[in-house]
Order: sequence, then structure tokens, then C-alpha cells
Amino acid sequence: MLSDPAAAVWVSAGRPGVEAPAPVDGRCGRCGEAGPTVTSSRIISEKFTGLDAWPFGFRRLCVPCGWAYSRAPTTQPGMLITATTVTEYRGASGAAELGGVLAAGALTGRQAAVVPTTMRRHILPTAEWGHVATDGFVASWDGGAAARLADLAWLRSLGARWPQLCKPAPPHRLMTSQPSDQWGQIMAAWEHLRPWRAIPPMWDLGRILTNTNARTGGGE
Repeated sequence: MLSDPAAAVWVSAGRPGVEAPAPVDGRCGRCGEAGPTVTSSRIISEKFTGLDAWPFGFRRLCVPCGWAYSRAPTTQPGMLITATTVTEYRGASGAAELGGVLAAGALTGRQAAVVPTTMRRHILPTAEWGHVATDGFVASWDGGAAARLADLAWLRSLGARWPQLCKPAPPHRLMTSQPSDQWGQIMAAWEHLRPWRAIPPMWDLGRILTNTNARTGGGE
């Protein structure tokens, strides 16, 4: 466990405890770490639906995993995580700032990002190195993903609104509002986003990360 992103955040936070009876030796149902564990039912709600994703059972959690699940989804920030540092990005403006970081290039095998979109799910426990974790989805963040996010941010900077971006082709008014020598680039960027339109969690992720109007308090 101590090698995964959730544990890195736990260590960065000062290795806090959890509100549960004293840990006893066992095996964590989520990460499989053998050592001090707490009863999972003291951490997660009986309505939690993610138990099937735990490969090592569901009765016990190690302290880092228990702490990760004890954080309320409604208050979780976006994060860029390394083995030794955690940078938090709060609110819409923070998400847009994190979007700029992710559009700049791939995540390395010692970086991970967490991007909440609905604030209803526990996302940190699902984080993986080299990936972006969002609501119900974990995506490898390679150069292609960064390029798609950069294209999306560029199209929005030209004035493309989100309902327009959901369509398979750019609107005529947007095209004619730009110099004709950019039309080919606009068409290519629009087509480049086609795979993300078919994956709702990725499309929501892109929307949150490229809402640059949030920096000034504007809408989408």
C-alpha cells in the first residue's frame, strides 16, 4: 500500500489515524497490504457500492486505505500526486489550473492525478501512478490524452461552447468567426475529441479541466 498514490497522500498528511477501534493485524481488502487493519464497516457506509472492486475481501482496510475512504467525497479536492509531494487544486479555478498541467504532457510512472467531477464518489482510493482518476473511471494519461485535452482547451478558447463541442462537427458560425487558415486545424481538433465523446466520464473530465471561464467566475 505504501507505494500507491493514496498512501502517498496519507503520508503527506502526517499519517493520520481513523475513527475506528484500534487496528489489529490483518489484510487490507482493497490493496492487499498485510499489517495493522481496521474494520471497514466503521469507515464506509452500508450503501457503499464499490466493494466488488476490492480484490482481497471487504471486511478490513489498512489505515491508509481507511483514511482515504474516510474523507467525505463532497470535500475532496483535485490533486497532483507524486511519491513525495501532493498539490491540491480546489474549486472550479483549481480544476482549470490542473487542466493546464495535464494538457502539458503525459504523467510519469511516479505521478498520479485525482479529478472529482460530481463530488459523490471516493476517488483517491482508485488513483494509480501514471493515470488520472475521476468519477467511476481511471484513465492512463499519456501524450495522446494530454494532446486531446490541449485541443479541447484550444477549441474552448476560440469560443466553442460545451453543447456545440458535444456535436460531431463544429458549427458554421464558429468556423466563419476564425481565419480560414485555421479551419483545417479546427476540424482536426474536433475530430481528435471523438473518442472522448463516447466515454461519458472522460468527457466530463475534459469539461471540468477546460472550464477556463471559472478563473474569472464566468460560466461554461
